[in-house]
Amino acid sequence: MNRLIALSALAMLTGCAATNTLPERTLTDGQDYLQPIHVMVDDPLSAAQIRNQLRETGVFRSVETGMGKPGDYSVLIRYNSQRDLPPFPVVLLSAATLFLLPLSQSIDTTTEFALQQDGKPLKRYSYRNVTHKYTWLLDGSGGMQQENVDRITRAFAQDVQRDGLLPKEHVQ
Repeated sequence: MNRLIALSALAMLTGCAATNTLPERTLTDGQDYLQPIHVMVDDPLSAAQIRNQLRETGVFRSVETGMGKPGDYSVLIRYNSQRDLPPFPVVLLSAATLFLLPLSQSIDTTTEFALQQDGKPLKRYSYRNVTHKYTWLLDGSGGMQQENVDRITRAFAQDVQRDGLLPKEHVQ
């Protein structure tokens, strides 16, 4: 009986891991920073989070808000994120079982980056990531949105670094 309880608990806990469709990207250390970029996001609620995630990549010398001066590099971001929450009867069932039934949640994010210099388009990047996680009712989404945006911004930073469209800024 104890073995059955332990296996059931293990199955429930392993089901709470998040899955993503966009693979984790690792950025190489020890490289020069790329030129500063100016970021404009069409979603004001997510703009600060996206800019902060781009800063955290450590690829760009700085990440600024707005269009920038002539000669600066800018990126226009079209951001679309959709949440898929469990239906209300499943939430009630989870509550009736004293929150032992994990709930399925997912976030589907499509993001387009348009890299420009002086208003002239350099390249467009497009990414889609679907994060799916089983969570407990009182646990909430637990950072799913941040992980989703982090994967997308790291993919963009790695692709820009690889393409070499932004010159490197040598810092002494």
